[in-house]
Amino acid sequence: MGLIDSIALEWDLWIGKYRAFFVTETQDREACIRLLPSHGQLHDTLEKGQLVACQDTRSGEVVACVLLRNAAPSLAGPETAFSHVRRHDLPQLAVLSHFSFHNTYLNTPAIPVLLSHCFVEVLKAGGLALLMSSDPGHYSIHKRLGMRPIGPLQKGAHGDFRIPMICLPDMDYLSIINSPLMPMLRGIRFERYQAICEWYYNLVRENKELQTGAAFYPENDQEFKQHHLITDGLSDQGRETLLRDALIINCREGEVVLAENDGGKSFGYVRNGLVRVLIGGQPIVMLGEGDILGEIAFVLNTRRTAQLVAASPDTEVVLFRESAIDQLQLESDRALLWRNLARVLAQRVLVTNKMMS
Repeated sequence: MGLIDSIALEWDLWIGKYRAFFVTETQDREACIRLLPSHGQLHDTLEKGQLVACQDTRSGEVVACVLLRNAAPSLAGPETAFSHVRRHDLPQLAVLSHFSFHNTYLNTPAIPVLLSHCFVEVLKAGGLALLMSSDPGHYSIHKRLGMRPIGPLQKGAHGDFRIPMICLPDMDYLSIINSPLMPMLRGIRFERYQAICEWYYNLVRENKELQTGAAFYPENDQEFKQHHLITDGLSDQGRETLLRDALIINCREGEVVLAENDGGKSFGYVRNGLVRVLIGGQPIVMLGEGDILGEIAFVLNTRRTAQLVAASPDTEVVLFRESAIDQLQLESDRALLWRNLARVLAQRVLVTNKMMS
């Protein structure tokens, strides 16, 4: 019997306005199929896993769904995106696929609630981790939840980009990013998962490009906006002033966003797409939508030690000049902005220390 067959389907997860559940009724299954692209060709595939849905409890509408499957078939063959996992023959894993949702629910807790439900139920059934192949547009959402890269950015045959990711029951990391998973993992014996967490940190040490940028899970719907890490706590006037003077840079794949050794007089965030951080020509970190960039050189007032390069088509980066802080009229807004930048730096230190310990 596979891992997915061991899951008790009667459990639901309710968080705020959203309910995540395993699909057992025909009408819910049909609602999920309508969300899926090319749904007419997926019936055979859907029989190989378990559909999981998220419902907006205010309207009763199914707004997101995903297929939860045993990982073993997805890891077969040398070309799998999860080659690191296949090579080390990790047991008891599940994989998510066919992730679909209503666009109006993208920047709400609906998707994290759905993915949280899948992860918790996999652990309860005896699984060790959850795998998912993410597109650039959803990378930051998955990362805020607690998922991390398990392989490099890959370009498919049709020009689309995918990032293989893994979600681990890593108590320290999930706490650092304020993941919504933590309250649901009460009673979990985290020592049971120590071996697979140590395996992942060893993998990151050997493959620097798997490191992640700062990722904080927002507290409410409004904070899901991309710039919330920078503007958190600012007055409405301060937020408007800061964003009004921002510079939006549109980049094609391979174009330099910020050059090594420049003056470090600006910082910003990824508005769309992916940005690869390179030191000495070697990839170090992959930044996605909402991730802050350039803050180290800005805060320390030093030249940049890294080069930032667009890693996907139609990448958009928002940059703030040094003068943007001076234009904030309230001293409290200036203090909060510096606090937010310090928070990002502190999280990077905590994650790095965890990786090196």
